[in-house]
Amino acid sequence: MRIRLISSLHVIAFVLSVAAERRRSTGKVVPDEYDERTYCRYDSDVSTVYGLSAFAALLASQAVVNFFTKCLCFGRGLSHGAGGSRACAVSSFALSW
Repeated sequence: MRIRLISSLHVIAFVLSVAAERRRSTGKVVPDEYDERTYCRYDSDVSTVYGLSAFAALLASQAVVNFFTKCLCFGRGLSHGAGGSRACAVSSFALSW
């Protein structure tokens, strides 16, 4: 059950990230109506929403893993030993992102 939930979140994040890549925003150079300058006008950016949703799915997956392993903030999983184990787990967690 747990592995299915985590795998499903990873598959959802992958699909959303592929969708974000395929829906990149495009821009056009438009002349300014008040002077002789030009600027870029971009269409609506759905890819940002897809990317943020993929990030949220991966973050939820990490939270599920930490909850079930009682690691970091969801229990006393690393508090039995020395502080080095906890520091190693926190730094590994930060570097994985």
